[in-house]
Amino acid sequence: MKSYKLKIEQVDDFVPEIAGAFGVNFTNSFGEFAVTVPSHIGTGEIKGINFPNGIGLHIINCNMHDDTEFYFENNGINSLRFIYCMKGEIAHKFSSSEEEIAIRRAEHLIAAPTYEEDQIYIIKKDSPAVICYLEINKVKFQEQLSYDLNKIDAAYYPLFADVNGLTQITHKGYYSLQISDIIDSILNNEDQGLVRTNYLGAKALECTSLMLKLYREDSLEGNKRTTLRLSDMDTVVAAVNYIENNISKLETIPEIAEAVGIEAHRLQDGFKRNYGMTVNDYIKEYRLKRALTMLTSEDKNVSEVVYALGLSSRSYFSKIFKEKYGIPPSSLRKVPEL
Repeated sequence: MKSYKLKIEQVDDFVPEIAGAFGVNFTNSFGEFAVTVPSHIGTGEIKGINFPNGIGLHIINCNMHDDTEFYFENNGINSLRFIYCMKGEIAHKFSSSEEEIAIRRAEHLIAAPTYEEDQIYIIKKDSPAVICYLEINKVKFQEQLSYDLNKIDAAYYPLFADVNGLTQITHKGYYSLQISDIIDSILNNEDQGLVRTNYLGAKALECTSLMLKLYREDSLEGNKRTTLRLSDMDTVVAAVNYIENNISKLETIPEIAEAVGIEAHRLQDGFKRNYGMTVNDYIKEYRLKRALTMLTSEDKNVSEVVYALGLSSRSYFSKIFKEKYGIPPSSLRKVPEL
């Protein structure tokens, strides 16, 4: 494993320190620092920018030839980090413990060390990784607030009040589709100069706000989540497979949701997001497409199709089939039904 020890006195030191450890130069465009990973170490780029409100935005987009450890020495800033894994995997640990926390695609980690702890990030070799993290300088963040910190929601107080780093914070979860969209927009943004700087600042603040919403939701008793997470999209795919494999004996939507491990309302949201339709509409469309195949390619009769698709009414099937394709299903039979 290759290890790079980074002494960061200010958030802006992140990229210059990595560039120095790599033995290469870095660029600075309107406050956004960037370093290209040298070819003998890997491929990719690491970027970072810090804003006056105390929020720093960093993107690690790389593929390393060796397991690579970035060791962040304690800098007295006592910052709070929101870490998002968009691709691949990264491991995080504090110097006070050997326990590593793996952060995989669709997962986030909220991490804050005590004033005595260092932080370590480990990227596995030959595994392309895209990591975004927000680093919040709690002192600066408090200074820009126009109200007393005691007035904020009690759920957020532990995150921002401990400016002296007395308590370690670790909270792992799944980030939302909204946050995923924001990070994608950051990764794909091609603006330059002042326009880009302002854009990144706005997106970093928006991402922070959405992250606080998720944190509060995760802290609720019973953890009854309402926000659609990126990980839910994998569950939506599982639900599609479940529907198509059980089309002849489908139960209610809550039972489908339970079968794949998601709440019914979030399953509905996922289908609307992914397919632009409700679960029932998806089932209807799948049944009609499957019926067309069965009637034209498999030479099934209408009664066989109705049974195979789990429908109870032949007349209802004929009605929706004609509405979809403009002809009655019986007209597609090569041999008339007896």
